[in-house]
This record gives sequence, C-alpha cells and structure tokens, in this order.
Amino acid sequence: MTKLREPLTYQHTLTRVAALLGWDRCAAICGVSTRAVRNWSDHDCETEVRMIDAERLDRAFLEHGGDHAPFQRLFTLRLDIATREVTASAMASLASAAAKETGEAVAAMIDAAANSTSASARRTARRELEEALDALKNGIAALDGLDRVSEAVLQ
Repeated sequence: MTKLREPLTYQHTLTRVAALLGWDRCAAICGVSTRAVRNWSDHDCETEVRMIDAERLDRAFLEHGGDHAPFQRLFTLRLDIATREVTASAMASLASAAAKETGEAVAAMIDAAANSTSASARRTARRELEEALDALKNGIAALDGLDRVSEAVLQ
C-alpha cells in the first residue's frame, strides 16, 4: 500500500525527486542506502533528509531535466508560510486568485490540445499551469496559517 504524503513536506518532495531520479540514484547521490532514502520519505520514520543531501538532490534533479530545485522551493515556501498573517479577506483573495489561475490554465490546455503543433500554445499552457499551481500552493499556505492561528487560540 502506498503511503500518502502531505503536500509541502520534505517527504512528499523527496518522493517527487525519486520519481524522476529513482530511489537507487538518490541513495548513490547522498551516499546512503536505498532503504535510508526511503525512510527519509516516510513520515512515520524519525529520520529526515539532511540539508546537504537536499541540496545534492536539487542539483541532480536540475541536471536530469527538472525545471526547478524542489527542496529549495519547498524550503522557501515553508518559510513564507511561517511568516504570513492570515485573515478571512486574505483567504477570499487567495481563493479568487486560485479560481482565476486554474481557469486560465484549463483554457490554455484546451488551446494547446486544439493546436497540438503549436509550440507557443504549449509554452503558454505550461506557464498558466505553473501560475495555477503557485496560486493553489498559496492557498495551502494560508490554510496552514489558519491552522497555526486556531492552535494558538485553543492553547
């Protein structure tokens, strides 16, 4: 059975990196066993990926065709989440942005499908999809912020 990994976690990010590189390659890059790397991706294990290994995996991900450094992106986003103030109006604004961006992404994908020979249409679709993902991640960040506010109120 496959374990679910929460978005915006190091375990989830490692799983996505391993999907591109392979577990054995990740282990070789970090100088550990494949089992150790798999344990890093398991939220029930007490070990996590080390910072130096996250950097190594980011570099390898980029070298193997990735378009970003996954751990760096995650780290930056988590820091942003930790410092963000969340209000009801901010949530409404983020929801509005997510709806707009996902709508534009769907429209761009349909256009790319209709114009399958157009490199420009595919580039536009990729850009719109990335913008939609960013908007949705901002929504997750806001929800995490609300969780922190709720926990503080309950204490």
